[in-house]
Parts: sequence; structure tokens; C-alpha cells
Amino acid sequence: MEACIPFHSAHGAPASTGTAARNPAARALYAVEAAFDRPFGAVANPLRQLGALAFWFFWIVAVSGVYLYVFFDTSVAGAYASVESLTRDQWYAGGVMRSLHRYASDAFMLVTVLHLVRELVYGRFKGFRWFAWVSGVPTLAFMLASGMIGYWLVWDTVAQFVGVGVTEWVGWLPGFGPGLVRNFIAAEALTDRFFSLLVFLHLGVPLFLLVAMWIHIKRISRPRTQPAAALAWGSLAMLLALAFVRPAVSAAPADLARVPAAVALDWFYLFPLPAMYAASAGAVWLVLGAATVLALALPWLVRAPRRDRVKRIHESPVRR
Repeated sequence: MEACIPFHSAHGAPASTGTAARNPAARALYAVEAAFDRPFGAVANPLRQLGALAFWFFWIVAVSGVYLYVFFDTSVAGAYASVESLTRDQWYAGGVMRSLHRYASDAFMLVTVLHLVRELVYGRFKGFRWFAWVSGVPTLAFMLASGMIGYWLVWDTVAQFVGVGVTEWVGWLPGFGPGLVRNFIAAEALTDRFFSLLVFLHLGVPLFLLVAMWIHIKRISRPRTQPAAALAWGSLAMLLALAFVRPAVSAAPADLARVPAAVALDWFYLFPLPAMYAASAGAVWLVLGAATVLALALPWLVRAPRRDRVKRIHESPVRR
């Protein structure tokens, strides 16, 4: 998530024009961004501020999450009831905050992935940019883990599916086995302490994510961590409108004695689980692991020509 606006020439072209000139995908992407300039204006164009939007959505998730935590009951018997009370009895505040938490989390993941794709297309992972690229890749893993744990806390049938799926997925790894997995999905093994552990992880993983985001921007010249005011408040207004039009609600309460016939999934965070059942846990680990290694190695697999590296350093010097 390189949260900064690209340098532009007098004609509005991105600083990496050499890359765009050689890359049809970069030319197409820049044409789309230029088209977005017309309705939004260059200052509030969301495609040019994806990194800054990611920071903005993170703070929306954090603030709404703190509110939900105040009313959440960290117990097996009370977790579902407390979320339902927030959603139904306190719909004007707690229900809105729950929906805002859900939709801002999805938006956070969406703009982060789009930001990664944008930087990839423009070739902004080579040369001195390697640090920002490499430090940004692990943020996706932190986001995925935090999102899965969040769905687990609701303790409805979706949470039941997540709990069973995650434990089976992790249980495939060496050192884990059926006995250990059973401790997380057997009714007799679930305790209030386990839900306290989930809450601790759901609070702790985002802290690691925030640290990773801070490290990510350390070597970026002029990092921008807040979008333009019009874009920030406009995106918040859209999330609030969505919260009222389509509020986030729970499914039926979890029942470990029964297997739910069907569940509605959030594909932004839960996509590995149906993929695991469609293929295998090992296949999902292999694909995600290979994609991560490839992304981390990309700055050294694809090197920028020396002329371009010198030009980019001149246009965007690294802060020392």
C-alpha cells in the first residue's frame, strides 16, 4: 500500500511514463484513471489515492470496532446474543456501527488489492521501491486473519463454518492434527476463555497490521495516509448509506450438533475456505504460499533498466 499520489508532468502523465509507454496494461490503466478525473477531479480521484483510502478505511474499522467491543460479551453463551442486541435493540447506533465495521472492512480489502494491482501494472516494485513493495505484501495476510477471526466471533452459522474451516485448514500443516483441531470445534471444548482468546487475536492482529502499514510507508517520499477531504467524507457517507439500506445481520446461531446446509459468505475474507473444500487444504496453502513468495521475489525477478532507475530516483528521491 504505497499511500502517495504519483508525480505528474505538466500534461498529467505519471512519473513512470517509460513503463507506461512499454506496457499496454499501464497505458490502459492510466486512461481509466484519466477518465475518472473528469467526474471526480484530479484531487479526489479514488484510483489515484487507493493507498490513502486504505488508511482511511482502516481507521473507520478501528473506531467502529472499539464501539462494538464495549458491548460484546466474550462468552460462548453471550457472544451471539450480544451481537444480536447491538443489531436489533440498538439499531440506530450499534447496528449502524456493526454494518459500518463490516462494509469498511470489505472496502479496506478491496482498495488494498486494487492498490497492489495498480503498483504492479505501473512497475512500482523495482529499484529503490522494493522496500515499499515487500513490506506491503504481508499486510494482506494480517487483513485476512483479522477478518476471519472477526466472523468467528459472531458465533452464528457463518462463524461455525469459519471455525470448522479454519481449523481444518490449519490442521493440514505439520505439527497440527485431528486432536488439536477438535479442541477448536468440539462443543465440549469451547469455553469462555476460547472466546476471550479470539477477541485478543482480533484486537492484536490489527495492531500488527498497523505496524506493517507504518513500516510500509517509512521509505516513501511524501507518503499520503489521508485521502482528499471530499473523497474521505464521500466514502464515509456511502458506507453509512449502505449500512442503512442493507444492514449487516447475523445468520442463525451456531449449533455444533448440526451442519448448516448453506451459508452466505463474505468473499473478500473467506474465499480460502470454499476453495479448500473444492480442492484441498494443501492446494490452497500451495497457491497462497507460491503467490506470496513470487510477490516478495518480484523486485529481483523483474529489474528496471538502469536509465529508468536513475530517472525515477531523480523524480522521486528517497527520504534519508
